Amino acid sequence: AFADILREFSSARPPLEELVELVGKIKPRHYSIASSMRLHPNSVHLLVVVHDWETPSGKKRIGQCTRYLAQLQPNKKSRDIYLTVSVMTSVLKLPSEHRMPVIMAGLGTGMAPFRAFIEERAYFKSIGEEVGPMALYFGSRHRKEEYLYGEELEAYHKDGLVTYMGLAFSRDQEKKVYIQNKIAEDSPILWDLLMKKDGHFYLCGPTWPVPDIQDALVKAFCEHGGMGLPEANRSISNLKASERYILEVY
Repeated sequence: AFADILREFSSARPPLEELVELVGKIKPRHYSIASSMRLHPNSVHLLVVVHDWETPSGKKRIGQCTRYLAQLQPNKKSRDIYLTVSVMTSVLKLPSEHRMPVIMAGLGTGMAPFRAFIEERAYFKSIGEEVGPMALYFGSRHRKEEYLYGEELEAYHKDGLVTYMGLAFSRDQEKKVYIQNKIAEDSPILWDLLMKKDGHFYLCGPTWPVPDIQDALVKAFCEHGGMGLPEANRSISNLKASERYILEVY
């Protein structure tokens, strides 16, 4: 942080106006909405994990936005918390046809938009509409500490709304397991949902697993669709072009 640098190099005393220009403005934080407006018409749910770390000098730090949110106090009467926010359009959108299959892959807080997806389909199911299969792949380090919305997901799975669920808690066993491993295990299912039933694939979370996840899908197309490698890669490109393979990564 700038303050740490100034403390370390105490002889540096830039004028205040130059320091303000140097530091710059705080960048906006973007969070995916984790709720369906049909189920929660008067509120928006966010999935936020406190970002904290320790500097090389041993000082504890916490992210500006997560610290701010964690310190907010609810209204004494309503118990609500009010914030000024702006809502932006997301690239992640459910198919307009509720019977179309969806495959969702989320890592950590990348689970947020898929909780909204599941709630949206739960609403339509509750009013008697037919909804399609939903496959969810969720990854984090530890089940006990980071199974986000775990009880809800288990209930939706038991109810049959979430048709398939692949959970990857990478640090809970000696050999690390990631969502790309779970996706590879379910290759026949994904071939069926994506290519035979015109499903949609979504990924939300960090960028690092993107190549491995795509490789797992390409392998599934080769094994179960009789494709060669070039044709399987073209199929991925075609899915992207038709907005049936959508990534929101950071």
